[in-house]
Amino acid sequence: MLRLFVAVDLPAELRPAVVHLCQGIGGARWTRTEQLHITLRFLGDTPENLLADMRARLRRIRTPGFELALRGAGVFPPIGGRKPARVLWLGLDPIESLVALKQAIDGVLGPDPDTAKRGFSPHLTLARFPTRPRDLDCFLAEHAEFDGGRFVVSNFHLYRSTLRPEGALHEIVESFPLPA
Repeated sequence: MLRLFVAVDLPAELRPAVVHLCQGIGGARWTRTEQLHITLRFLGDTPENLLADMRARLRRIRTPGFELALRGAGVFPPIGGRKPARVLWLGLDPIESLVALKQAIDGVLGPDPDTAKRGFSPHLTLARFPTRPRDLDCFLAEHAEFDGGRFVVSNFHLYRSTLRPEGALHEIVESFPLPA
């Protein structure tokens, strides 16, 4: 079995500004610099014999490339609910083209059960919290208006994720260009 997901990478030139944010919250497990990405579809454990067909299907996508910007910070679940925050994220703007790419991926791979259950909320994960984080409110107030700059999305990737004691290893299986 291969543990797979489909994602858009954060460009190298924007990573330093994002990494600079990754501090100041006690108990946070920060995303490693090399793993900053926007997940479009988590496929989970996938039989290896399905990989060739999956890659061929993803090659059919012709959604045009587009621009995105990193904007603001938030958490899942939202503050004020019954459950404590578990994921700290940066928002994306505008999301329409990203949603169209997600729909194209689901169109060739079949419906996404996770999206059917929770909807699609595009974001860049900064950290995860195993317990109620300290200093979260201050962080969110300080970075509510974060503007991380614009970038062009000219491709997306099929990733393999290998779980290890020191953290997951993400390897690109194949990259898929988006037409200009």
